[in-house]
Amino acid sequence: MATGSRPAPKTPPSLDLERRAFLDLLQMANTLVKPKDIARQLTVLARHLSGCEAVGVRLKDGPGYPYAASLGFPERFISLEDDLCATDEDGHLLRDDQRKPILACLCGRVLSGMVDRGQAYFTDRGSFITGSTSELLASSQEDQHLGRTRNRCHLAGYETVGLFPIRRDDVTYGLIQCNDSRPGRLTAQSIDLLENLASTAAHLFQLAMT
Repeated sequence: MATGSRPAPKTPPSLDLERRAFLDLLQMANTLVKPKDIARQLTVLARHLSGCEAVGVRLKDGPGYPYAASLGFPERFISLEDDLCATDEDGHLLRDDQRKPILACLCGRVLSGMVDRGQAYFTDRGSFITGSTSELLASSQEDQHLGRTRNRCHLAGYETVGLFPIRRDDVTYGLIQCNDSRPGRLTAQSIDLLENLASTAAHLFQLAMT
């Protein structure tokens, strides 16, 4: 090596992870045509990027957004949380003023886009993030920005929760959910990666679901 020459700069780990994730998504675009196949691969990528114990992908199906794929969640949790559609005492769907089904809990708020981006737990891109469900619930019992929550993530022992909408051209195809029993598992870096992943995934679902 000549005197004074410098080695080529190394690619930051976050960029390397993102590039690999997006290459995997591009490969999916060429090989996977079924939404559930894409969702299964997304859970693998999201788990790798987030480092979280449990990851799920909800997809639009009928009036709601049931889980299309998951890794790490107990079957009972998936069973209890699968249906987000709010109903009345007779089991009829509750609808808003625009006749859209009302979706329950925080997943429902993120999917419906009913978020206040001025609040610390919502991002500019409409995601919900908390590093401690215990602290969040203790400090926001009457917080109208959260709405009514089922608290099942907290009751199941999850402290870290991240909900990332899969949305493109004002159409919401689903969301990526990342949960962990340990607090503070999602960093600014991993949140950015996951939001980019959700954005890119939305393009695949746009092709697969229309």
